[in-house]
This record gives sequence, structure tokens and C-alpha cells, in this order.
Amino acid sequence: MAIAAKTANLFDLSCAGTRVTYSTTSFAGPPLFNYSGPEGNRHFSGDEIKTLASALGTEVTVTLENVPDLHTITFTLLLPSFNLDADGESEFDTLAIKTTNHTTIAGPPVGPEQSYEAVALHGVAKSVQA
Repeated sequence: MAIAAKTANLFDLSCAGTRVTYSTTSFAGPPLFNYSGPEGNRHFSGDEIKTLASALGTEVTVTLENVPDLHTITFTLLLPSFNLDADGESEFDTLAIKTTNHTTIAGPPVGPEQSYEAVALHGVAKSVQA
């Protein structure tokens, strides 16, 4: 008899100064993303969370800060595909990319319009009932 594969739907990750929890579903239905880090505590749900399947895995992006005529900071979590253990869990390491898009009322800045900060995260992927 074949065992049904469990799909990871809850990700709990952290590193020094940053904690991220992402759930692909919730009791209410929409996905949830919680960020706690240098930009403060932020909570996102539904359309505030953008996902993209790419060669890197699943990219999950939220906007941490948007200051007109200064910058927009986004946080993109990279999630690989998973084979979960019998308990429906798997520990893993991944990266998040914090992107700062520089803006100004005077027009595009001289030099790069984006800067990046890599955030190394460790945590667990789980399969939980919503």
C-alpha cells in the first residue's frame, strides 16, 4: 500500500535578529507570512504575499517598507521542494534576499537602483492540518 506524500505547508525559520513564519494556508484560507527583524514586526496575508515558481524553488516575497522618494524594501524567501520525514517535518537551511529599491523624486539615482542583503536562515518545514 502506497503512503500518501505529505506536502510542506508551514515554514518556521530564524537567524540572529530575524524570524520568519510562512504558512501556505490558514484556518481562514489565505496564506500568512510573519516577519520579525530589523524592520520591525510585520504580518501579511493573502494578496500581500507574492509567490513565484522559479529555478531556485518557490520565491515568497513581501514588502517590508515603502517610503516614497526614498526606497522600497522587499523580503524574498527561497523555499526548496521537500521530502518530509514520517512525522511530516524536515529541517533545512535557506536564504532570503532583502532588496532595497532606491527611489527619488529627482529621477533614477546614479549607480545601481537596487541593493541586496542575503539573510541565511535555518528552520523547519512541516505538514500541518489547516
